[in-house]
Amino acid sequence: MNYSIKFYPEKRNGKTDNVPVRLSVTYPSNRMEYYTGKRCNVLQWDIKTSRMKKNQIAPDGSTSSNFNTDLDEIKVIIDSLFKIYNATNVNPTPDQLRNDLKTKLGKEIKKEPEKICFFDRFDQYIRDAPLSPGRKKHLKTTLNKVKSFNPGTTFNNLDVQYLTDFQNYLIDKCKLGKNTCISELRRLRAFYGYANKHGWTVHYPFKSFEIGAETFGDPVYITVEERDKLYNAIIEDETLARVRDIFVFQCLVGCRVGDLTRLKKSNIIDGCIEYIASKTRDDKTRVARIPLTEKARAILAKYDLPGGAILPFFSDQKYNEYIKQLFKLDSVKLTRIVTVADPKTRMNVQKPICDIASSHMARRVFVGGLHRKGIKNETIASMSGHVENSKAFSRYYNIDKEDQKEAMKAIE
Repeated sequence: MNYSIKFYPEKRNGKTDNVPVRLSVTYPSNRMEYYTGKRCNVLQWDIKTSRMKKNQIAPDGSTSSNFNTDLDEIKVIIDSLFKIYNATNVNPTPDQLRNDLKTKLGKEIKKEPEKICFFDRFDQYIRDAPLSPGRKKHLKTTLNKVKSFNPGTTFNNLDVQYLTDFQNYLIDKCKLGKNTCISELRRLRAFYGYANKHGWTVHYPFKSFEIGAETFGDPVYITVEERDKLYNAIIEDETLARVRDIFVFQCLVGCRVGDLTRLKKSNIIDGCIEYIASKTRDDKTRVARIPLTEKARAILAKYDLPGGAILPFFSDQKYNEYIKQLFKLDSVKLTRIVTVADPKTRMNVQKPICDIASSHMARRVFVGGLHRKGIKNETIASMSGHVENSKAFSRYYNIDKEDQKEAMKAIE
């Protein structure tokens, strides 16, 4: 069994002095982290050798020679343990490897209380799993909802009945729509899959629990003509004028708002915006590349901001609130009635389009507008950042009667 050993100083909130030195052991499908009991200053550390530099004194007064000898002792023990694991054909869990190391070092093994273990492990999953920042943000929301529902949650008491009650809690108490509820449960399921893989638990309640599938109504978004009306509108309120610029620019490049706010002037290459979409970072890396239109360039020319930001962004919540206000302005008046699915009942309801406007609508304008113009899906996806064969892609446009009529003309 192949494995690698690494010692490193743990950086915490920018602190560089007297930080803990941790051990990381990576082996097939697993990684074990362990605090060595040693501390040092980051500047004393040699990254190439994974040891303290020569002729240094650690914060506890020990010399670098003695300090490194203690680390070498830990490495020797890890090597000996893996010889045993290989000889006995054992692939240890991270907890088993950690406990075996503690035993060899003569340290007491404390049994971690299960109710603490569950939430600590969830925190560890959010911290260590190779996920996008946006995904981790959503996972923190899921973790907080589980804590609010039952602070005494453990791996083993989270069973099918627990999941049923938690689902009802999300819908009845948290007032979440069915699709949002499904997303919360899927994130919890993903955590259990990770916990099983890393040997934190063998319990898996989702074997007998059906989460269900999301359902979506026809996508609703403003037309290209309405987008241009918004672009040309005279808006006296400075804040809403900036919101207009951001929203129209988003309509012209199709970014998710999380990607949009991270764009810098350095992302503009040869007249195009180039970036790696956040939701594809863990899949095969794919660069989204969008040629900038004349309108997009005109919007960017209005701003010269510090730090290289392309536009003056707001928080996600404020941005969505301002978009609704923007649509209702007398000079804009994007208030036509549209049919949408109620997020809780899934029944069709009629609402002014301004009431459902959000940053995500701009992405639909981009995808849906291009689709209506007959642009190939593969071309649109190359600019929108959707992965190949994305199930979500079709939710950004709908096939209406005019599309069908145009299609039939091809075989008349």
